[in-house]
Amino acid sequence: KGTPPMAKKIMAYCLQRHAETADQRLQFILDGIRRISYDPVVLNQDGWTTKKSESAQGALGGAFLIGRRIIWQRYEALVIAFVRDEEFGCLWKAVWVEDLDTFDLEADELKDAMKKWDNKQAKLKRNQGSRSSGSSGSTRMFNKLFSVDGIENGIILAAPSNKASQGVMWPARVRHVVETSMTAAGTVRRNASKNLIQVVFLAPFWNGEVSSASKVAEVKDQYSLGPLFELDRIDATASNIQKYPFDSLSIEQLQSSFRFLGLPKAVFPRYLDSHRLAVALKSYAKTHIPKVYSHDDENASASASLTESHILSVKAPIYPQVVLNLPYDFILNKLPHPSEHATAASLSDGNSICEATINIDYIVRAMSPPECFGKSKHVDPVVSTALDTNTAILSPTREAKLSSETIDGLVNPNEEDTTWALGSFASNFLLDLFESNSNNNDLSSDGFAHIGQLILSLIAKLKQIASESDDGTKKRHSKTFLLQCIRVKGHGEETIGLCRAPIGIQKKTIVIEWRKTCERVYKRAIYVLSHKTVGNGITAVVTDSRCHGHVTANGAFERPVRIPAAIQGARLAGAGLKPNMLLITKVEDSYMSLAEDDIIPKAHKVSYIKRLKSKIAALPVDAKGVPLTDDSEGEGGDDTMGSRGSYTAATVGVAAALKATDMVVGGQCTNVFCATRPPGHHAGRELRPMKAISNGFCLLNAAACAAIFATTPQSEGGLGLKRVCVIDFDVHHGNGTQDILCSTYDPRYLYVSLHAGGAHINGFDDEDSEEEEFRKRLGGSTTEGIYPGRCGDSSPHDGVLNIPLGKKVTASDVGTALISQVSPRVEEFSPDLIILSAGFDAHKNDPLGMGGLSALDFGNVTEVACQMAFRSCSGRILSVLEGGYGVPCCRPRDDIFLPGNPDDQLLELGDDLPDGMDDPVPLTFRQKLSKCHAEGFLHCVKEHVTAFAKCSNRK
Repeated sequence: KGTPPMAKKIMAYCLQRHAETADQRLQFILDGIRRISYDPVVLNQDGWTTKKSESAQGALGGAFLIGRRIIWQRYEALVIAFVRDEEFGCLWKAVWVEDLDTFDLEADELKDAMKKWDNKQAKLKRNQGSRSSGSSGSTRMFNKLFSVDGIENGIILAAPSNKASQGVMWPARVRHVVETSMTAAGTVRRNASKNLIQVVFLAPFWNGEVSSASKVAEVKDQYSLGPLFELDRIDATASNIQKYPFDSLSIEQLQSSFRFLGLPKAVFPRYLDSHRLAVALKSYAKTHIPKVYSHDDENASASASLTESHILSVKAPIYPQVVLNLPYDFILNKLPHPSEHATAASLSDGNSICEATINIDYIVRAMSPPECFGKSKHVDPVVSTALDTNTAILSPTREAKLSSETIDGLVNPNEEDTTWALGSFASNFLLDLFESNSNNNDLSSDGFAHIGQLILSLIAKLKQIASESDDGTKKRHSKTFLLQCIRVKGHGEETIGLCRAPIGIQKKTIVIEWRKTCERVYKRAIYVLSHKTVGNGITAVVTDSRCHGHVTANGAFERPVRIPAAIQGARLAGAGLKPNMLLITKVEDSYMSLAEDDIIPKAHKVSYIKRLKSKIAALPVDAKGVPLTDDSEGEGGDDTMGSRGSYTAATVGVAAALKATDMVVGGQCTNVFCATRPPGHHAGRELRPMKAISNGFCLLNAAACAAIFATTPQSEGGLGLKRVCVIDFDVHHGNGTQDILCSTYDPRYLYVSLHAGGAHINGFDDEDSEEEEFRKRLGGSTTEGIYPGRCGDSSPHDGVLNIPLGKKVTASDVGTALISQVSPRVEEFSPDLIILSAGFDAHKNDPLGMGGLSALDFGNVTEVACQMAFRSCSGRILSVLEGGYGVPCCRPRDDIFLPGNPDDQLLELGDDLPDGMDDPVPLTFRQKLSKCHAEGFLHCVKEHVTAFAKCSNRK
């Protein structure tokens, strides 16, 4: 009685729908109840007003507030209805945008919710100039000041409105407001949304149509049949528009980014053509089109208001019509097909196959006199060799004259073999800099000659070592010399910082060339000093049976069998079976001592270490699955459990990471995967870092400890690196790693995390809120937020790049973030070492259910990371196992009664599964893990190690 008629109809429909199961029937009923809560007809029949009034009603506003955005319980919501209730007075009904759950608010509550929304918008406006960090949420909000780096060059990555594009981010040119005005003749601009911009997609693959047989004969691929350009209108939001990441064409980078798009392989030629056009147009705009509003948001905003357009349309460059009308179809058809690049392209220092950029300016000039008559203008040789200070300069091609008489036999112009000439390591630009300052008495410039002598000395020493025929002698010199290369590299950077750069040359350019020179010496040393199973082309997997001593509770996600499964995956990739893929099963005591005595106390507070040690020491010998990180009130230990061997296992994990770092930097191998547990990236300086509710299975942070060891001065027992980058691709944010390395800005570290989350999921951080501390559980539902919370939703300073990817991580989002955000930042940071926090819990079959990546996707992620390492630090990279729980039951207990099931399948791990290791997985959890037989954690590790091996050869 009293139920609105429409509500009865909705429920009747839900009850009458055919349901396959009881669960589906229940879901239909719940969907119906939810629909009733916000259906406008139901609300009207129940006495609510759903139509917004034209003016405020009374002091409180009444129906005038319908449509108002608010924040309630830290989530974005929308007011949808109003009613005057006899008992409660004025009430407003609102709906959470994310999940469409409704709630009622009284006047005071609504006022507070509107204040929170206004505060959030004011905060966003204040931070408008800061770098964008991740997903903008599920709702599209009009932001007239939204901009993207590089818009002054006109090229972006954008999401097409055409559904056939499958939602991929594709290169596009933003049209200037002048162009849009010209094409909108006869229309009224006031009727257009100010949040829409016009873009031209370059070489789209989704518009192919077979128009004629001759057209089919002309094109190289089926996806190249459509027009080369497609005009589109898109919303100017962070979810639709991203920075275009490339300044030059690296075929390897393009191939890596393409793998994440999920498109057919036949699309790649069109994808390559789109980036050929994008890089060419970007390069032209960068050097030949004046920048009007590149750094002046205020004036650009004013112009946007006057023209009733978006600020992106005002900041975009105005390309000359002759540039836009060039015969790009003809030009692209003359360029090499991707299959021809093995012979048509060249290799850069980063081992990337590179293609020259289409020179639009040269083509345009060639159409004007005297070039169009076949004659060339006189070119001033000084001008033609002038230095572009914003780009990398030249490849090393010539001899050097710098103090050649001081090092006998090193640089001899008459010597046919120039292998050891300085010109084989340093660019022409750097050689000129060395030579021009070799006789300079100016102390501010003399430093260039000084570092020139340093590099000469290094080359001479390496040549001397290379002359030794004994492998034992080379091995003794290997680590010492390679560490000296790194020390000289750092010293040279500091020296350049103290010198006065020549007029017209930026110090940044000199530093880039200096780093390249030192890394060339390092790579040459790797070639010279490598032998048998040591050095170039070697991948190693490090593990230790003491990790099995960390025993968790029955049915826990983080189970001891993860290590045997990881080893099995590494073996499938070839570890321990191929001569260039080592499987190391024991960590030396020297690394254990180094970890416990020197490194762990630098990463974690002494109070935390003492608390953890005493907690574990007090456990009975046979204790299993005991909470280790609970506080004095008994909270926070539910997910981080262990046993008497847990601290030793965690210390072994740190020691393995230190050994791996030493092996990679010392030249024993190119890359290393550490198959250890427990994981560590949620373990911070103290218990439950960055306001997390728990330690998330983690005790000691191996990745952070490895970074600290790498950057500790050699005089203090470290390796003396200047910069280390940690890239974390676990599905959860590594709050512990950020807490240890980057709680404040430290120029030695760059922490990058790609993870599930975002403010639209975890809620907004309202400083004025008096609510209880926001709590989230590892693997909890999105309505509770995603562990470890808001700490990964933004980047506090330049030493952190947090990229939240929404409630579920997809391959496309990861690939786009890696190529468009991570790679440019890492290249700018130029680390001496890259450490991967390798979590595989974003896999599509992982029991956490928060990801959609395949095992092959993790291999692609690893390859992209290796490419970053090759470009910045001669390929030095290692990984530490974090999450990933998709391991089917391996060995159930046989002393308890369970109903038999002939379809039950156990994961066979052979000799990698220790005899005494049980795997008591509850039946329901075992069923959930059954799909991991087809593809799961083991396969992810296999692809990860395979990618390492593929990228282990420094060319």
